Amino acid sequence: MNAFIRLRDDIRRFVLAREMLFLKIWSALVAFVGLICISSNFGHNKHISQIWVSIIIALVCAFFPIQGVSLILTIVLLIDLISLSPLVAIVALGMVVVTYLVCAYFRSKNTYNMVAVPICYSFGAPYAMALGAGLMSSINELTSIVCGSVMAFYLHVIKDNTTAIVDETSNVSVFSLIQEQMLQNRLFWCFIIAMVSMYLVVYMLRQSSIKMSWMIANAAGVAVEFIIMLAGYLLTSQKAEIGSLVLGNILVFAVGFILNYFVLDLDYSRIEKVQFEDDDYYYYVTAVPKIRIAEEDKEVKKI
Repeated sequence: MNAFIRLRDDIRRFVLAREMLFLKIWSALVAFVGLICISSNFGHNKHISQIWVSIIIALVCAFFPIQGVSLILTIVLLIDLISLSPLVAIVALGMVVVTYLVCAYFRSKNTYNMVAVPICYSFGAPYAMALGAGLMSSINELTSIVCGSVMAFYLHVIKDNTTAIVDETSNVSVFSLIQEQMLQNRLFWCFIIAMVSMYLVVYMLRQSSIKMSWMIANAAGVAVEFIIMLAGYLLTSQKAEIGSLVLGNILVFAVGFILNYFVLDLDYSRIEKVQFEDDDYYYYVTAVPKIRIAEEDKEVKKI
């Protein structure tokens, strides 16, 4: 166990010593993955869908914070959707504006979830964002998770109906797709409920005073989300998607385990009970110490 703790501490020190470099690499990586997702799922604008353009934009995004990266990815997505259909892009732009207004009203700071959730959705694991936000953010971030989930499902519907949208003889419109495949689709509501339920379960359990609260929150959140989505696939007769749901949940649980390993470092074997009082109250406090390994003192002898 000490070897794993030392490894984690060494990685932490290595990253913190080069924090600015890693932040630039992270911004560039997120931008590049997002651009690849846009070009692979849509790619209607041949100019911005070229790989060398994606590399240049990703390098530029290295000098932006993650909020700025999400804004650039949103602009690229809108440009690509305009090439598909101006009305599709206008609806997407309306969703973006509403998302920023709602997040501002509920004081949600991580508006990048609006972009991160669709990116994770394209990999079959959008629940990773709900789990990560529930473990590390405040309750205010539930708004950005919900808005990102709606955007992700909207883009999924547009992708599945691209042929009908492009076909000029088709009667399919963006608003009919939203009405029939989102608002009247039970799977859409199961997806939103699963994301919200997972976030709330994870958020409440990780704040509880039980031992190993983060790991319990991770397992409980994945279980709740899996049950809701499994019911959604069965109700909509999409049993073929259950396999990808299982694989996605395994990935999400692994993400939660990694976050617990690198972020939380509590030693539940040395819990202490502390009591003290002041003029108005008597306090009973449960203190959980952090894991610390004493550094080895190296003695250098000169011969």
